[in-house]
Amino acid sequence: MDPKVCRGTLAVADDIPPLPPRESVRYRPHVSHAYKYRRGDQVVVVSGSHKGSTGTVESLVFQRTTDYPEVYSAGYHVVLEDGQMVTVRWDQVDCPGG
Repeated sequence: MDPKVCRGTLAVADDIPPLPPRESVRYRPHVSHAYKYRRGDQVVVVSGSHKGSTGTVESLVFQRTTDYPEVYSAGYHVVLEDGQMVTVRWDQVDCPGG
């Protein structure tokens, strides 16, 4: 068997192009990695379909939200006072009275 034949194709070292040179890429996060609220914090929803509802932050997430299902965004899972859990963007919540 010819050592250059692998699974029916001919692989010759001379026909493989070199890998591109390494380039430094500067990392620029789209959003801050520091969330304003933590699990257990009381928040009020200030915009969207649950505007005016009060609840407790259950977790910090980066996913599609209730009011913006087509976009991934930093946000929170919030358990509302009526027991419903909603996913809201980071800019849709504020501290009660604030």
